[in-house]
Amino acid sequence: MNLTQIELANDICTQNTISKIEKHNTAPTVNILIKICLKLDLTLNDIFSDFSNGSSAKDESILDAIEHDVLLKSIAEVEDRLSTLKGKLTDNDMKQYELIKGAMDYLKGDFDVSLFNLDKVLQYTKSANDDIYTLLSYLFKGLNYLGQSHNDRAQYYFQMINDSVDEDSKIPNANDLEVLFICKTLAESFNSMKLYKRSYDFSQCGLRFAQKRNTSYFLDELNLSAAVSIKDDVEKKSEYQDYYNLAYYLAKANKNETLLDSMDKN
Repeated sequence: MNLTQIELANDICTQNTISKIEKHNTAPTVNILIKICLKLDLTLNDIFSDFSNGSSAKDESILDAIEHDVLLKSIAEVEDRLSTLKGKLTDNDMKQYELIKGAMDYLKGDFDVSLFNLDKVLQYTKSANDDIYTLLSYLFKGLNYLGQSHNDRAQYYFQMINDSVDEDSKIPNANDLEVLFICKTLAESFNSMKLYKRSYDFSQCGLRFAQKRNTSYFLDELNLSAAVSIKDDVEKKSEYQDYYNLAYYLAKANKNETLLDSMDKN
């Protein structure tokens, strides 16, 4: 960032301390480390990743990339990519690995196999509600039951997510894509179950979160879910049209042909 030692040290510590850190002659205190990270636009994960096993860090980044593709339904070669990781993952990685397998089985319609793999995820997370893989497991379990027309079971798992996800929730290991995937999927699912108030609430939660985080994942689908949820409310005709039009133009911009086709049919 073209900073001198003096400029980096300003309001943090002395220039001599920065020099000693660079030469590995001293370790910074946590307070100094955090301030240095803020000034250099780094996270603590960026710093401590240097001390992790290189192979594990590489495998974790591969898992993140695979999960990203699966949540966006870009699933070509996912199973081949997963197979290269067998025997290389830590116990902490396995919850993400099994989540991806469970999601893939759901997308293939193998509901029983999917539920089996999702239960493995919950064993690894110990069903902790502040773990994103617990919440994603509940979500896909609900989708599996919804796919089998067991709406009561689906609603049970969706309800378990309800209090853990909103724009102010702190889920330490969640990224923006995962939170927005949960919001948009619940909004769509509640619409399909004719629970329109709950669908509207989750679509709004997702839209507020996306605005707050300046991200654009699923904005077309979130706006469409908001539109569908108020379609029959005579007092919200104008609001419905705004959401619907925005969903349409976002889908056009994103080349989301699947969503455009569904809108044309309806």
